Amino acid sequence: MITKKAWLTGVAFTGVVAVATLGGAAFAADVTAPSCAVSALNGKIEAGGGFADAKDVNGDFAWEAGASLAFPLGCMFGFQADFGVSDRFDDTQFGGVGHLFARDPENYLIGIAGGVVDGDDATLYAIGPEAELYFGNFSLEAWGGYVNIDANDGEGDDSGFIIADMAYYVTDDFRVSLGGKIVDDYEGLRAGFEYQFGGMPMSLYSNVEYGDDDQLTVLGGLKFYFGGEDKSLIRRHREDDPRNRTFDLFIKGKDHDKGGVVELPPT
Repeated sequence: MITKKAWLTGVAFTGVVAVATLGGAAFAADVTAPSCAVSALNGKIEAGGGFADAKDVNGDFAWEAGASLAFPLGCMFGFQADFGVSDRFDDTQFGGVGHLFARDPENYLIGIAGGVVDGDDATLYAIGPEAELYFGNFSLEAWGGYVNIDANDGEGDDSGFIIADMAYYVTDDFRVSLGGKIVDDYEGLRAGFEYQFGGMPMSLYSNVEYGDDDQLTVLGGLKFYFGGEDKSLIRRHREDDPRNRTFDLFIKGKDHDKGGVVELPPT
């Protein structure tokens, strides 16, 4: 009999690998060519605040902050280190994610990403394939694989996760996105935008997520880019640093079968 956990893990790996396999058929994006996986040593710092609410929980102020640093490994490959901290529902989590990837900025990114998030009640570990496909101003982005939630009371939970987004660049400096995620037993939908101010390495962003137990989070803030050359937002996303995946791992979990209560809030 196939358990829910096994199904989640299978969906995560199958979905992301399938997307990656289609990478060769991607249409050319609006970026300069030839280009390497990472144009130069670069990074970003981001921070935002807002509101978080959930069923049977009083809504309160929420905030997040993070940083990413990306550098080329030759021309075909790149590596990025992400760091993040988040506070929701009076619980502060922090963690990091590492990406190792190959990328053609005109067509695709394929790699592997893994990381850890530590909270007051549990620690979450995740690893799996990551893929992006570029179709002109349209992008498909996904990350999935294996996740372990280690509760502080000694109980553990092995499961799967899948995180996927569709994004469209209304202009080269204005991105809107829609997506969803399953992390262990948590399911949520999300939407967001990012707007880069013309001629400046700074952007305004906002994200909204709604998930299980009526969990609603609304956040907005600023991102500051550094390193590399001045360029449009779409080129930064495809030639420089991928998204900070640490924020994708923050979830407010449910009671688990073995009694462990996980309190990792949603982004």
